Amino acid sequence: MLRPDEVLDRLHRRFLTEYPAWARGKGSWPLRISLQPPSTTQRSTAPVACHEWAAHWAAHPGPGTIEYTNLRFPTGTHRMPKTLIFQRPGDVAMAHPDDQQTWQRCGLRLTTLQREFPEARFTGLIRRITELGQRDYDRLTRTVRWLRANPTSGLLLRQLPIEGIDTKWIGAHESLVLALLGDEPNPDLSNDEPPQSRKRTLHARLGLRVVPELVQVTVCDPKLRHQLAGMRHLAAPVDDLNRWPHHPTTVVILENKETAFAVQDDHLGTVILHGHGFFVDQYARITWVRDAERVIYWGDIDIPGLQFVSDLRGHDIPAITILTDTTVLDRYRHLSVEGALPQRNSTPPHLTDHELQLYRHLVEHATEHGTGLLLEQERIPWESAYPQLVNALRQEVSRRDRKPYPA
Repeated sequence: MLRPDEVLDRLHRRFLTEYPAWARGKGSWPLRISLQPPSTTQRSTAPVACHEWAAHWAAHPGPGTIEYTNLRFPTGTHRMPKTLIFQRPGDVAMAHPDDQQTWQRCGLRLTTLQREFPEARFTGLIRRITELGQRDYDRLTRTVRWLRANPTSGLLLRQLPIEGIDTKWIGAHESLVLALLGDEPNPDLSNDEPPQSRKRTLHARLGLRVVPELVQVTVCDPKLRHQLAGMRHLAAPVDDLNRWPHHPTTVVILENKETAFAVQDDHLGTVILHGHGFFVDQYARITWVRDAERVIYWGDIDIPGLQFVSDLRGHDIPAITILTDTTVLDRYRHLSVEGALPQRNSTPPHLTDHELQLYRHLVEHATEHGTGLLLEQERIPWESAYPQLVNALRQEVSRRDRKPYPA
């Protein structure tokens, strides 16, 4: 036998779980909640308790309508509560004051947004819209209103003349902004996409301009440094790097900046790009990277590093790798730490045989242990690693044989 307070508590929990679906017209109505009327044994052994239970329900002020049934007791047939019936979601919301406020706020906001933004979509976002604080809700509507009126402003994020918007707000609420603009979920904004690529995709959709991203460069050739007032280390946008009158013949891509600064010797025709583990699309836009006779990649031994290599080759940059195989990992396994788990469902398509063997080994480790494996490139002793980099720089590569990986 369920008491009124027990039923109301269950209704409260059910409302919190299901109200977004109810707001979309889902659910079966009327909703019938069994009150678990007294069993034959209860009616025989505790008839007084059964009648006290019925009295509690008789005093129940609502919400819902009680359906009764006639049950046989030792003293005769008596009318007992059987089912509590709710005709609509709003009736369920009345069971708890917080739920009633939530339901009213949900209905008001959805009605208002649908009227003002007819292209808006709400799938998967009703709860978040409903539970958004009033200040952020007001920011949201002001932002979408301004973006609809200025779809190609070309402004930077900091320049948006919208009250209450700072540099982080749109990033934190991008899914809501895009939903009210009518966008369907975009695979280009998937969670495994590099943050900088996500940022560019989002800003392009909103008609905003992104501050140019700087590529970190170490210039190992004295003649190339002469073009740059002797600078060995610099950071510049892709467009500026493409203006170099003389190009390097060898490009080394290092995942971490510390390794680049450790290279202190000069190497003719060589430039190092570093410090941007997922800067694939930006590197591919640099003309002299695409035209280089040799592109060498050396990064951390982990799943994201191998995905980077594959993505780089997918941009038609025929990079070769060094220190990226199971032999190196086994030799320095004692220096490894926990790393990232696989973020993609498929195996990177542009790996060589030994890289693929390493990738599968890392995936098997992640599956078995529930965590990735990471050997940072800096952990490999420099006296062992640097000669292998130098040897790769000295090897001649024919431009006719620049794709040492599956196409």
